[in-house]
Amino acid sequence: MPRKKAPSIKETREWLDLYESGWSEALLAQRKGRDIRTIRRYLAKAQDERRLDLVESELIKSALAKHQEQLLLTLDNLYSAIALPEPYLSLNSTGNNGRIELNSGRVVVTQVAESTGVAVHLESEDSVLFSLVEEHLDHDLLFLMLNEWKSKLENYVRACSYIKESRTERLSRRGADERSYNIKEKSADEQICKSICMSDLSEFIYKNSLNYIIKNDKSVLTKARERLAINKERGELILKPGNTLLSCPGKEAEYLQKTLELLTEESLQEHKGPIQQAYRKLEDETSKLKKVIEEIKLCNFIPGECRVCRRLKGQGGLR
Repeated sequence: MPRKKAPSIKETREWLDLYESGWSEALLAQRKGRDIRTIRRYLAKAQDERRLDLVESELIKSALAKHQEQLLLTLDNLYSAIALPEPYLSLNSTGNNGRIELNSGRVVVTQVAESTGVAVHLESEDSVLFSLVEEHLDHDLLFLMLNEWKSKLENYVRACSYIKESRTERLSRRGADERSYNIKEKSADEQICKSICMSDLSEFIYKNSLNYIIKNDKSVLTKARERLAINKERGELILKPGNTLLSCPGKEAEYLQKTLELLTEESLQEHKGPIQQAYRKLEDETSKLKKVIEEIKLCNFIPGECRVCRRLKGQGGLR
């Protein structure tokens, strides 16, 4: 007798279903017209394949669950990064690359090349996981709002930069006609002016000016003025009890007076409106964006799919 063709996968699975429903090997052999040894061998093979399928299915489910945890953690990191700057926004850059780091380095502000503008970038945006969240939430309102938040932060940083530059420029400005200076005086004054930009005095004026505007509390200016003093022996303008703000031998009284004038409500009037407006808009956008992230997180599941999901489902990484 010619040998029968090996059973197909579909046929073998049908045998297994019947066997598991109560059919014996002998009954299967009789009904299917097969040798009982063939029935036994292919039943064992089908059982092994089913066990492997179940294991693989569980592994895929576990991997997808872990993937969801990673995506939700990425949203947690994004939520933490979205925060208002401190009332005193430090504009001191780190290193030589002009980076200003906010919120423990989670947010980076950089100078736009050949421009007076700035650009905001989130540290988490560089991660693969962030790009996967973007794929899952394709066209979601979240990313439109994130861009709007970054725009508002950029506006606020520009406003802060302007007030610092303005304060520093006014501090450096000569009060007398240059023609009345002799060469020695001009040289000394120029050295002081050059040092002002990098001085602690410039930072002190900026910090207290911004604090006053954001908090709308004139006591900030009063306390700042009270902390200023002159050290004639060292030729310095100091912060009590003795920290150097500016080295200006022979010009201590002049620069003290300039500083006191800059730390007044009248002097800051032109900056108050624009900075408060920029800050309030940033505050509002921060609140709205955090609320959207919270809503997504409350689902405990990120809908949609990404290239990792497709790989796990055996569809390859590309769409």
